[in-house]
Amino acid sequence: MKQEKLFSSQGGPIILAQVENEYGDIERVYGDGGKPYAMWAAKMALSQNIGVPWIMCQQYDAPDPVVRFFLRTPI
Repeated sequence: MKQEKLFSSQGGPIILAQVENEYGDIERVYGDGGKPYAMWAAKMALSQNIGVPWIMCQQYDAPDPVVRFFLRTPI
């Protein structure tokens, strides 16, 4: 997508990108590898320098500058 200049920082329509999807809610299932994987994924994403914000849903400890957001479902 970067090569095709699809990110808004390049004049394209993509305004943000997402790392994983609600992985924070299940990372404990993966034991000792769960947390390091999430942090690796975030750092890898940031290293792509795409010029738009990265987000992680349900990842309470996402590293800055990754935007964290949380969905709440009413009970």
